[in-house]
Amino acid sequence: MRLLTGNWQAAGGFGQVTEWPELNWLTGWLAWILISGLGEETGWRGFALPRLQARYSARDASFILGLLWAGWHAPAFFYNYELSLFSVLAFMVSIVAGAMLLTWLYNSTGGSLLATILWHGGYNAAVAGSEGAVAAALTAAVILAFILIVRRYGPETLSPRPKQILED
Repeated sequence: MRLLTGNWQAAGGFGQVTEWPELNWLTGWLAWILISGLGEETGWRGFALPRLQARYSARDASFILGLLWAGWHAPAFFYNYELSLFSVLAFMVSIVAGAMLLTWLYNSTGGSLLATILWHGGYNAAVAGSEGAVAAALTAAVILAFILIVRRYGPETLSPRPKQILED
């Protein structure tokens, strides 16, 4: 954010959980890891992704999973976000990009759920309590990472690991 705005952004929002404002940053971060990290990644990357990748390329599996994941989060629009066409489309793009990034992380680590759990929880801990510009910059970084990953590793595996190793 310093590069974009010329100002340092406060990190005081890291780990903030709106529903539990009394939590300190460390406890909030651990809550994000347990709730969104462990709670979601067990199903998305632990269960669904390997089954989708058995039938589709990593990119296509991630796209399907990203659409399902966006549907899972759709109710949040009724209480967390501005309900507009732009915000819905931006959210869809960011969720699909996030699914691609998490597929890259999962595949590149040989199927480590711990890596995806920690990333997902850490991302949410950083975005949830941040100022709007920080959340937008982090989301833009995820989208940029997705573009670079697809260009670097290709759609088949989204990782440096060959598909046959991923299937074993």
